[in-house]
Amino acid sequence: MNNQRFLYTAGQRLRGLRELMGIKRPAFAELTGIDKKRLENIENGLQRMHDMDFEKVCSLYPEFARWITYGGPVDGDLMNLKVADSAQMHAVYLVHCNPMLLDHIGLSPQDWRARHQPQLQLLAESEALHQRQLEFEVEQDFIEGEAQVLEGDEEEPA
Repeated sequence: MNNQRFLYTAGQRLRGLRELMGIKRPAFAELTGIDKKRLENIENGLQRMHDMDFEKVCSLYPEFARWITYGGPVDGDLMNLKVADSAQMHAVYLVHCNPMLLDHIGLSPQDWRARHQPQLQLLAESEALHQRQLEFEVEQDFIEGEAQVLEGDEEEPA
């Protein structure tokens, strides 16, 4: 009889979620508020997730709360809402980038902006967040590059 279990740990599920979202560990640590080293240890199975870690992650991704916590199902209703919201956001983004699309529906740009103000606000916030994330990643790459240069200098004989 084979007693091997194929259940993933919460840390493995957390890492899977992060990687599927395409977020690097330092950015995910900053996003969730979990210490970078602690996050690395959790993902690698060296530490267990504490209640506070679950709260931080699950408050950001409530549709994955049951799955992250105990391997339960992903909340399909929330996922469906997010897909619908995503489709609407993509449509708003398309018109935002290509205002000439309004010519075909007989809606003035002012009326369109008034009708889609909440989505435009989210779009602006999303673009600002993306810009901060890019700046953070460039800064991290610079710091890592500087550290490698310093390590290389130490290896050079005087």
